[in-house]
Amino acid sequence: MSDEVVYSRWRKILRRIVEFPNGKVVDYDVIDEKSQGGVTIFAWNSKTKRATLVKEYNPGCHRRLYGTAAGLIEEKHESRGNDFDIAKMAAQCELEEECHLKGGTWYRLTSEGSTVPMDKYVVTEITPYLVVDAQHVVDPRPLDDEEDIEIITDITIDEIFGLIQNGKMNLVGGWASMLAIEKLRELGEIK
Repeated sequence: MSDEVVYSRWRKILRRIVEFPNGKVVDYDVIDEKSQGGVTIFAWNSKTKRATLVKEYNPGCHRRLYGTAAGLIEEKHESRGNDFDIAKMAAQCELEEECHLKGGTWYRLTSEGSTVPMDKYVVTEITPYLVVDAQHVVDPRPLDDEEDIEIITDITIDEIFGLIQNGKMNLVGGWASMLAIEKLRELGEIK
């Protein structure tokens, strides 16, 4: 029925009023990231059979959690023209910023053109990627000012599942990791 911006800074809070088919009217608070979506990237080394993750401050839960490199698709990623995949460009930038990695072989972990809603109360939709054998960057793009990230290398698949099961990885990172692990099985990288 209506969307009204009730708060706007780095994120917007929308008051969304919806009428269900049965006539019931419901009032929601919805978070809008002011972006074209988000990306998350699982980085895998085929020689060591280990992953690179990040450990960063998550302000929502006020904890440092493990996760995959991730970020929003922002204006800084739009410089490649119409035929370029802006989500992949954003993913490549985020991987360099957060993990100091570049290049490698890239796999989109959802169907082409398909994104996944981050949460039922959030507008942002996520595109997940797997990158295999990205190379270390000596002089990477800088982190955003609000980020406090530690790069964690040489993480085994068993350690990843332990992080997920023990609540030490954020939901998007855990979801992306499980999609990537399934893709690695499909590629014959792991059993």
